[in-house]
Amino acid sequence: MPIAWLRAAFVAAAAVILSFQLFVRPVVGLADQGDFTRVIGRFGYGAVDKSAEYAFVARKYAPEPNARLRVYEQLSSEYIFVGAAILLNKGVSLDGSLDITIIGFVHMLAFLYAFYRLLLVTGPLRAAPLIWILALLALTDVGYAAYWNSFYAEPASCIFFLLLLAESIAICRTQEVPSAEAVRWALWAVLFVMAKPQNAPLGILLALFVFRLHAWSKSSAGRVAIAGSLAIVAAVVFITVTSPVANMWSSTYDQVFMAILPESKTPAQDAQALGLTPDWLKYSGTGAWTEGTNLYEAVKSGVIGKTITHGSIARFYLLRPARIWRHAKRVLPVAFSLRPDTCGNFERSAGFAPGAKSQTSDAWSGFHEHGLTACGKLILIALLICPVICAAAWFRTARDARRSLEFFGLLSICCLLSFVIAICGDAWDNVKHLFLFNLLLDTWMVAGIAFAFQSLVRYCTAYR
Repeated sequence: MPIAWLRAAFVAAAAVILSFQLFVRPVVGLADQGDFTRVIGRFGYGAVDKSAEYAFVARKYAPEPNARLRVYEQLSSEYIFVGAAILLNKGVSLDGSLDITIIGFVHMLAFLYAFYRLLLVTGPLRAAPLIWILALLALTDVGYAAYWNSFYAEPASCIFFLLLLAESIAICRTQEVPSAEAVRWALWAVLFVMAKPQNAPLGILLALFVFRLHAWSKSSAGRVAIAGSLAIVAAVVFITVTSPVANMWSSTYDQVFMAILPESKTPAQDAQALGLTPDWLKYSGTGAWTEGTNLYEAVKSGVIGKTITHGSIARFYLLRPARIWRHAKRVLPVAFSLRPDTCGNFERSAGFAPGAKSQTSDAWSGFHEHGLTACGKLILIALLICPVICAAAWFRTARDARRSLEFFGLLSICCLLSFVIAICGDAWDNVKHLFLFNLLLDTWMVAGIAFAFQSLVRYCTAYR
């Protein structure tokens, strides 16, 4: 079969698998955890069924004057997809309400384009069939697909990462990076960073890596690469300084009282190191939104937001790296899960129990939960040593193959960094916050398998 036809078959297969989950009743989605208003509220829509949070997918959204909660809003590249869905909805909705499957359709179209680009740039590789099969199996899994029928920002992170990945693979195959590729790489990086604040630290690495594009580029593309680096830095600064203060307060409280103090062997000393008085120790184990919380008083008194900030928590962990490992081991049982336990996948009318999760297309999710969880520590250790191995191999690798090593090393660092950011940035809702980590990990594993496969084929060909 010609490669173009085979590629079209894979894209069509992805479209069929996703359509069956997203649009055939009972449709699969992801219940709101109170976060949807940050995105859809900006457009003046609210859920018709207010009682569906956590347990069920709210299928219908209608114009609502009080839908906006400005204190929680954040400009995001996810607005691109939501805006497109609202425009599309005006042409198909009879009563003005917005069905969740409209945003699912927009997300699916954008994903299919990113998937097509990924197949296109990997087509010339010897491991292409293996890459395509694994990509189809992973990316159409319900653990990822359920996000398409939602107003979370994770779809923007996924789609723009895949486009950035495809552009990176294309760059590895060119002798000199043309201006168009440098512009696209920077654009996808900016939109990836702008998806949500959690992506900002990775943006710093991407901005620095753009200077490698400068070294590989023609003179005009080199200037584009420098401009791209500045654009990525600007996106990092913007998404960071505009992060909702209320979200920062709650995540800071969670990290201190749900992670640092409960996990401490010397809680009084750790409380003192954070600037807390001993009377705050009684709130250890409470979360920002759990029973017994003292978030309001913590913010009012300045304990959260002034005495303790994300910066002071980062400093606490950097001075005590063993605490990061201790916290990581505590999170590992759920770290590789693609399925948030607190979010149902079905609407109420489907007749499933509250919080029920779909069993359709969940093979990859099962592999994560049972296969990867069992060797979680080994995976983290492998991620730690992988950049070192790439750096050592760089000096012994032919010049035309070094770019792939550099990108793979960057992917390893970004994967590990996303894990640390997710577990040390908030102690609440870890599974959803680890979405990006698992997406990067899947990419890292498939890339590693493809590299091993190509090396084996090359070795067998040389000694045939």
